[in-house]
Amino acid sequence: MPVRPSPRPLRLCATVAVLATGLTGCAAIENDRTEQPEATTKSSVAAPRTDATTTPNPIPATDAKPSVGDVSLASDDRGDLGAILVDGTGRTVYAFSRDPDGQPTCYDACAATWLPVLATGDPAGGIGIDVAAARTVARRDGGQQVTYRGHPLYHYAGDATDRDAKGQGLDLFGGEWHVLTKDGQVLG
Repeated sequence: MPVRPSPRPLRLCATVAVLATGLTGCAAIENDRTEQPEATTKSSVAAPRTDATTTPNPIPATDAKPSVGDVSLASDDRGDLGAILVDGTGRTVYAFSRDPDGQPTCYDACAATWLPVLATGDPAGGIGIDVAAARTVARRDGGQQVTYRGHPLYHYAGDATDRDAKGQGLDLFGGEWHVLTKDGQVLG
């Protein structure tokens, strides 16, 4: 009976080839990372969009979760609405008429539609706003919600791009939702 060679050396060669390919790919990814500039961890203030013809940027899907991190605020001209308050990425922020004395009242189902703007530190100010008027307030469900001139701020889940203000004037969850002027006045 003829002796057949063991398949073990073939499997060993195949395993070595797969591992070598994987390591080469990892090295290429690591080299690519080291060539890219490092992201800064400090709050940066994005210049607001002032050109009405600027192509809107889609807002990343949020899965109804508020964004948390460094937050900056600015003023942006939105045509019919005029100069309104936006976050550092140009996304519209809103105030809720039921938030008395600067305390947030939008929780649970409300907060799934009107996402609280949360920050891990003091909010930064951008072009056209009073930096000292940007603060945070503790939420009863945890976290620090950004306020401007005493108004807790929210994003509207129905805004698809950074140029949208679809939540302006909506009457939902027992109160009205409005954008703010750069001076912190509710735009009714």
